[in-house]
Amino acid sequence: MDWFISLLDGHVTSFVQLSKLFREQYIANRAPPPISYDLFDVRQYQGESMEKFLNRFGVHVVRLNLKDETMMVHAFRKGIVSGPFSESLIRNCPRTFGEIRRQAVAHIVAEGQVNEKRTCVVPTRPRAPGRPQPLRVHKATTKKKTPAQQQPYQPRKPQTRGRARENVPPRHDFMVELKDLLAIPNIAERLNIPAKTDKKLGPNKNAWCEFHQAFGHPIRNCLVLGHQLDE
Repeated sequence: MDWFISLLDGHVTSFVQLSKLFREQYIANRAPPPISYDLFDVRQYQGESMEKFLNRFGVHVVRLNLKDETMMVHAFRKGIVSGPFSESLIRNCPRTFGEIRRQAVAHIVAEGQVNEKRTCVVPTRPRAPGRPQPLRVHKATTKKKTPAQQQPYQPRKPQTRGRARENVPPRHDFMVELKDLLAIPNIAERLNIPAKTDKKLGPNKNAWCEFHQAFGHPIRNCLVLGHQLDE
């Protein structure tokens, strides 16, 4: 309005002249016409979902009225944020924007299912039926013990680990092997030779015991022979 008032009286003689002066005055405020290369400026924002970016990109495609599929494919691949979907586009190499749209829709559906799975609450395992066991609470006693209740300190006896000592095979320092002792008559006649069996007499299936004549343990670990030699 200020521009119209500032015009001199008698300066404008026709509407065509007024329109020309108006365009010259406000042509700088006119938005430049869109061009096809503006599509490369459409970028996915940080944290923006693929669904929102796909819709925003599609609006620019319709506004520019593009028909060049190659340009749309390159612009979309350049605009998306690096991630699993961009890597899939590099591997699959779609040729049209329609193929990109189909792959994007499948990615959006899979992404929604993954997010739903992450937010799903994992149920806890139900307790076995039965009466609940009461918790045992140890009450600390502040009452001092009488001299009669106090006991002298006794050190703890050392405990053996693994098998009991009576099950450990005795160790002997003979000049010959135990299997050679079985061939000595004075020793063989005092031993109680066990009956033969087809069972495995130990965890080692390939070890042979000449005393039992069976597999399962070597003769140096034979408990029965060791105890008989001790006697």
